[in-house]
Amino acid sequence: MFHIKSLELVHWDYWQRIKNIPLDAKIITIAGQNGSGKTTLLDALRTLFGLECSMGRSYKHYARHSGQQTAWIRAVVDNSAVGPQISNRPFRMSGLYEDEVTLLCKIEKNGGDWKRQYLMRSGRIEIEEIQEANDWLGVETYRKRLSHAGLSSAMGKVLALEQGETDKLCEYAPRQLLDLVFQVFGDKEVLDAYDDAKRHQRDTESELQRFETELEGAKTNLEGLRLKVANFHQWESLNKEKRDLQEEILPTLQYHEDLERAAATSQALRASKRHLKAQDEALSERRQALAQQAKNHSEAQQAEAALEAEESSLREKLAQVNAKLKPQESLLEQKARLQKLAAEADADIANIADELEKKEEELAQQKQERDALSQRIAADMETISALQGKASLPDPENVRQMRRALNEANIPHSMLPEIVEVTDAKWQGAVEGVLRGYTSVILLDNPSDASAAYRIGEKQRYSHFIVPDRINAPVVKDDSLLSVVSFNAKAPAWLIEQLERIETVDSIDIGMKLPKSQEWITPDAYHFERRGGRSLFVEVSRYRFGNAGRTQRLEALQKALPRLQSQEDQLTIKISKLAGEISSYKARLAGVDAAKELSARHAEFEEASRNTQPLKQQRIEVGTRLGEIAPLLKAATEQRTVAHLKWEQAKAAIADAESQQRISEKRHAEERKAQFETLRSMRETWHTLPLNWKRSSHRKELVAEHENVHQVELRLRSLGNNLARDDWETDSTVVDQYTRLNNLLQNRQAETDERRYQNNRAMEATVNARAAYMDRLRYTIKTYSKNIKQLGELAGIEVHTDPVKLENDDVMLAQAGLHVRFKFDGKGPIGMNDGEASGGQQVMKSLILLIGLLKSEDGSGGFVFIDEPFAHLDIRNIQLVGEFLKNTDAQYLMTTPLTHNTDVYDPSELTLITSKKKKDTEWAQPIFVLQRRVEKVKDARA
Repeated sequence: MFHIKSLELVHWDYWQRIKNIPLDAKIITIAGQNGSGKTTLLDALRTLFGLECSMGRSYKHYARHSGQQTAWIRAVVDNSAVGPQISNRPFRMSGLYEDEVTLLCKIEKNGGDWKRQYLMRSGRIEIEEIQEANDWLGVETYRKRLSHAGLSSAMGKVLALEQGETDKLCEYAPRQLLDLVFQVFGDKEVLDAYDDAKRHQRDTESELQRFETELEGAKTNLEGLRLKVANFHQWESLNKEKRDLQEEILPTLQYHEDLERAAATSQALRASKRHLKAQDEALSERRQALAQQAKNHSEAQQAEAALEAEESSLREKLAQVNAKLKPQESLLEQKARLQKLAAEADADIANIADELEKKEEELAQQKQERDALSQRIAADMETISALQGKASLPDPENVRQMRRALNEANIPHSMLPEIVEVTDAKWQGAVEGVLRGYTSVILLDNPSDASAAYRIGEKQRYSHFIVPDRINAPVVKDDSLLSVVSFNAKAPAWLIEQLERIETVDSIDIGMKLPKSQEWITPDAYHFERRGGRSLFVEVSRYRFGNAGRTQRLEALQKALPRLQSQEDQLTIKISKLAGEISSYKARLAGVDAAKELSARHAEFEEASRNTQPLKQQRIEVGTRLGEIAPLLKAATEQRTVAHLKWEQAKAAIADAESQQRISEKRHAEERKAQFETLRSMRETWHTLPLNWKRSSHRKELVAEHENVHQVELRLRSLGNNLARDDWETDSTVVDQYTRLNNLLQNRQAETDERRYQNNRAMEATVNARAAYMDRLRYTIKTYSKNIKQLGELAGIEVHTDPVKLENDDVMLAQAGLHVRFKFDGKGPIGMNDGEASGGQQVMKSLILLIGLLKSEDGSGGFVFIDEPFAHLDIRNIQLVGEFLKNTDAQYLMTTPLTHNTDVYDPSELTLITSKKKKDTEWAQPIFVLQRRVEKVKDARA
């Protein structure tokens, strides 16, 4: 594994150019404020080595910040020989044998995206020297060459650990750790040999499976050909049957059925003629019955007419008697009333008249009060019903007339209360007071309807505003009255402006402190404007705006309704008492005049008594006869109705029978004509028929076998549908194909047996290769266990590895894992990630596992990036980690934030200091270098 000696950055993130950052030290600390570029510097090295950047970033993220088209990363790494052999250099597989190698990464904007390329050169090469290079490497090729130099993909995963994840290795599962160790230490040839053996075995198994599949396919094909041969023979048989049916059987049966049909038709025509004659006789009988029903109907009409004439005469006579009796009865009623009043007459007439006048005045006043109260109760109950049913509140008559006219003219509109909502119940009364005068304002949905609406308003003499222009109300959060009002539709602009002008104040004292030009209103609706102050108070029972107003109004009305009903009941009791007193006084006054009138009209009343008795007797006689005629007339009407119904039904039945008779006669004539033509045609074609058609015995045999033409046609249709399928085999060569395939199948069976023998040999080779792989795996585990045990001794930690169970089985090998246990400070052993270790111990465990991967067989180590390894560690643990790093052979590049704890710098031989980019500068400040031995700061700038 190689070490990094120096680094150069051009247009990387916000650094313009930083040349020759020295990294030729064992432990290098990168210090700086949060956000000063420590991780950015490590991501530059990760990008140079073809690795992924940390925290979800990418090389494109850093290249884009500079605003340039090209960014460069250049590093010089150590290529010295490892061990005594000069040729044993890290980059020897790439043909580089000098002690130093230059690695370059070029990041260039290509169209709309960024592209990176890599280059390796012997010695120290400057960026300007390779501008015209044409041997750039792609990412995958470059990674493979770095892998040959010791930077394997497994090491790449380690180097890509992000900030705060230095304990990532101790979180690995035992199987993951074993895989990682073998990828780093394992013998490539042994692993390749094992993979080749398994691959060869899989190939032979696949080939054997292919041969067996082909053999089974051939057997299937042979069976398929056998089925095709049977299918072909069946197809031939069905075709022969179809030809016989079409050419011989069907025509013969058709002729046979024509003969039978003609005979049956002749017989049916004879029967039809007899049936027509019977229908004529029945029709004559029905005509005779119709004449009798017509006579019955006429007699019923005459009887009904006679009773109706008598009833009409009696009713006229009864009307005349009642006309004479009515005035006589009226006089007798007057006589009885006057007699009653005369009996109740009183002598104190003057006092009674005065009391009557006072009581009548009091009664009129009480009735007026009750009527007004009843109207209010009715209006409140109507309002409560509308509020409970969420219907629109009742409007005044002029508003209803105006809205009715607008609806008849198809002008869509709404009322102002329908679009207003009060969002704060505290200010409900204030909003109601300000908007009380606008309750009947009409809002037009379409401004184009303004002219028509104005003409209707002029005609209706509508005194409230009709508003065509509306806007969306703004949402405000100030102290204006508009802030507690919301609109569910567009509202008039002047109304929004008015609400914005009025400021809400909690009391008059607060309002008086405001400028005199400022309008204000209190929660009790006391309003101040330029003309002065006034109360706009509205009773809760008269609220109309918003759901909150409706709710408060409903509660107020429901609370006041029982009180109003109680007042109405009390007034009703008083009125009833007064009416009784007034009636008594009036009766007493009327009694005096009644006696005088009764005496004056004595002769008139006597004459009425004498005339009334004979008229009543006459009325009784006429009424009795009317009562007798009523059931007789009802029965006559029913009899006439039944006779008329029977007559009409008989007429309809005879009409239908005559129509059916005509149709039957016409059909009979047509059938006779058609039968005649059929018989004539059959006689003309008799001498041209085949001999078998003329033989009745042959035709009867076919009928016995095939029944009739319909059954033959069904069979032909079935055969046609069956033969129309696509799965029929019509090629006669399938028999030869079947013979040839049968011979080929026997040869294929012999080849399959040979492949099975080869597969058994491959299985033996796989077992041998697995044994070699297990030997190398045991050696790898032993070497890694030795490395981490030595590293643990350097840190004063006991490290133990559990024996790995390796058996000659792929499943067991796939489940094997490396379990590592640690003992800190003489305490009991703990696992890699069992939750018992402290933060510092987690860091130490991960460093031991990590550096154990970096140690080679000759003792040399590689390099590793560690982002903030001392985070969350106390002073003692920082010292322990520092001493451990000093005692190992790897090269470390660590980051740390600026801190007062100088122990984090103790193990460092070289410290790089980064600074935040200033707002007023285009580029970030250069990286400063602090060398422990030289004890001075030098600028590593371009």
